[in-house]
Amino acid sequence: MNVCYCGTVLIKCDDSEHEWDVFISCHPKQLPYVVDVLTKALENIGQKVYLYERDSEPGTAIADNIFNAAMSSRKTAVCFSEDYLHSEWNLYEAMVAQGVKPSGGRMVPIQLLPCQIPQKYQLVCQLNCTDRLHRRFFWRKLLGALDIPDSSDIADQLNVVYPDGCLDMILRTHMPDIIPNPLPRSECEALRQNPRDNGPLPVDHQEQMAHLLAAVVFAIIVLLNTICTTMAVLDAEHYLHNYGCPWC
Repeated sequence: MNVCYCGTVLIKCDDSEHEWDVFISCHPKQLPYVVDVLTKALENIGQKVYLYERDSEPGTAIADNIFNAAMSSRKTAVCFSEDYLHSEWNLYEAMVAQGVKPSGGRMVPIQLLPCQIPQKYQLVCQLNCTDRLHRRFFWRKLLGALDIPDSSDIADQLNVVYPDGCLDMILRTHMPDIIPNPLPRSECEALRQNPRDNGPLPVDHQEQMAHLLAAVVFAIIVLLNTICTTMAVLDAEHYLHNYGCPWC
């Protein structure tokens, strides 16, 4: 039994027994991504995920539901965004998650969208989803932070179905200036429906036609240049044959 400090109350909690594997704390605006990607992916590999909107107990005080969720979960993944930082209830969730074990280990900070995470939550390493390089290792880092065994192998499998955590999907929705050219059908959705039978990802045919047209124009220019050069050489030979060299 370990003694964990939360707020002004000392709570005894048993780290070996938890009802949930992870409590995902997010703002309602980011909930579709959390439900469709994070929750599905984690539950598909056997993790028990607590979502407030789905698993909170009706009739219980909101604060109690949040507190119980954090205390009964091995980890709390906090999905930071500007919306999150402007929500009092979300900030309460983050405070409770940090208070369960202030030294770190229970709270997993995820910078889901660009925002300035408060200094008090920067005491532990964050999973930065706004950086393209970091997104490549999203599943590996997240599963490692959640203490999931064989996380590297599982991360590789998840990356096939949910490439880079499908983070481009949420970035296109909330920050279109980061990824300005959304595809008509996201790679994530196409792969999720049938990851094995899907063909190549959607292709920009207009761009292909532009490249093809440029190649044709270049070939025509080269051909015309060759013809002009050949004609000039033939004219010179004809002149020399009929009139001889003017300098000889």
